[in-house]
Amino acid sequence: MKKSNLAFLLPVLLASACSDDDNSSTTLDPVVPPSPVSEYSTIDITPKATFDGTVTAYLGRFEDKYRDWRLSPDAIDVNNDGHVDEEDALELGILNDLGTPIVIDAKKMDALLQTNPDGLGAGTARPDIFVDGHYSAFDVLRYLALTRSDIKLENIVPYEETGLDTYQFAVSWDQNGDGIFDSQDANSFNSSDWHFKFKFDGGEKRRVTASLDGIAPDGESNYMRMDQFWVQPGMNLRFQPFIKEFMARKNWVMLQETERLKVNGGKVIIPEVISSTDYGATYETILEDLEVTAHNLRPDIFKPGVITKIDIFLSATDAGHKFVINYWPTISTKSPVGHFALFSVDGKDSVVGEGWITDFGEKDAETDFAPFAKCDFGADGTTDGLPKVTHEACWSEWNYYFGGNMVHLMTDVWVMNQPSEVARIAYKSHYTIWEMEDFNGNKIQERDFSQDEDGSDIAVLRTLSLPDEATSTLPILKESHFGWGIADCESCHNDTAPKGHGGYSWPVNSVDGFNEIQPHYCASCHGNNGAPAGHQETARCYWCHSEDQLPKNHGDAYAKKLITGVENLEGNLHSYPKAGSAITRDKNGNFAPYTEILSATNSDWNMSKAFPDPYSCMTCHPNGPK
Repeated sequence: MKKSNLAFLLPVLLASACSDDDNSSTTLDPVVPPSPVSEYSTIDITPKATFDGTVTAYLGRFEDKYRDWRLSPDAIDVNNDGHVDEEDALELGILNDLGTPIVIDAKKMDALLQTNPDGLGAGTARPDIFVDGHYSAFDVLRYLALTRSDIKLENIVPYEETGLDTYQFAVSWDQNGDGIFDSQDANSFNSSDWHFKFKFDGGEKRRVTASLDGIAPDGESNYMRMDQFWVQPGMNLRFQPFIKEFMARKNWVMLQETERLKVNGGKVIIPEVISSTDYGATYETILEDLEVTAHNLRPDIFKPGVITKIDIFLSATDAGHKFVINYWPTISTKSPVGHFALFSVDGKDSVVGEGWITDFGEKDAETDFAPFAKCDFGADGTTDGLPKVTHEACWSEWNYYFGGNMVHLMTDVWVMNQPSEVARIAYKSHYTIWEMEDFNGNKIQERDFSQDEDGSDIAVLRTLSLPDEATSTLPILKESHFGWGIADCESCHNDTAPKGHGGYSWPVNSVDGFNEIQPHYCASCHGNNGAPAGHQETARCYWCHSEDQLPKNHGDAYAKKLITGVENLEGNLHSYPKAGSAITRDKNGNFAPYTEILSATNSDWNMSKAFPDPYSCMTCHPNGPK
């Protein structure tokens, strides 16, 4: 089963869709054709993804020492905390190592491939899919073969001739480093069994890099066409030999998609779209034989006419349903997302810790990547083939908790020129998994501010109501106001200039326990001073308005604050005490607690008293009609 993280890891956690993301700019911005995003999205933005920065590659299979230990009789609770996990492995000296990273300069790669050095094309080897200057995982492998003496590509068959719409090739890798390509390099000599794994840049988030209960440290396995997988700067790619059973299964899946396209006369038709609104307990078919057409949502990356998985939702909207998408910029974990995600289906919106997940693929392969995988299919890749895949082979390639099934590939860049058999959407919750706080509507919350420097106590937090301009007897701010559109009232209206209000200091929300001016409190009497309407989110605005989308004139709401000490970094979204995937790990999957975080005042650890999120945000930026 192949999954996409439209709403599984990030989108369900939080507020999304903020504003235009410009996290990967170049000296010359590319000319990007118009996108129809405004017809389908909560906010009208124009992404401009560029290929710059770096891409990190690894060669060869990852030796997962932690997983081998954890699944052996030797795995014990060394520190007697009730859990057998990476912290115990660390105390025993059992450590994983991803190997030697190959850091690729995107600009150098682009410059070389533009010269068509291997005869596969000037630039990408798939100019029918990617616009000039964007590349696939196969292009990265080409670059490695062109610039390194220890790896080469051989026996290349063009994608037009394979019958699967993808290149086929053999890899020789001097695995033992003796300077000779020969059979001493095991299955790395003239091998057609090479494929790739991928892992996106997760920023500072460390809770899901895990062998057995998260994303495997070496990345996510997949059945994708390597030459159609878009490479995003900052990501990690691992090129490695897989066992023949895996390659046979991958090719079988691709063949089903290719044959389905032929049967439908070249039209991309999804036989079934099914949906669950009860957290995956039951599903119902909402569309059958949906013809998916290209909407060209990402003209900054793909050529016109290229179909991606997100086109399923846009085509479903064209067919009478209402699928709404939103956009994620660089988020507060400093992960540069830069993608559209599914937000709402037929009126049911994602909210903070709940939202839509999506699955795509062949029904017979939907449990291929799973914890304690059974691999009930033939070694030849077919459903009924004999002999069946052995237990040892199954666990070597398919046993994943999650992160082996494409959960983090966003659908706006998941190419689908050949249709999957089924698209599955489900509304699910992460409140329990991530111990998230529920922010819904006007629900009153209490927060202890006693740890703040001024030593304040408990305060009641609530969304306030804006005045009705037609009936209010109070002065409502208009565009003629000298500070129109500036959120931080206190920057001008403060104790040194208390005009009005009987000549006293400006009023504070002391009833709810605050002792300083809050602009949304002012807005409850005088209007929101031209603040733009919200975009259907309800909380955790700082998740998106954090790095490249910082709002101006919002006081200390987004000012950075250094938080140190493990004791101060527990009990939050990033790290809380022992609970499976909650354990913090480094990129290798080894236990590594946080020691410090540079966080905004509104964050998973803090809350601004002047601009408490989401109460201040949702007062001044109420959601209007969709």
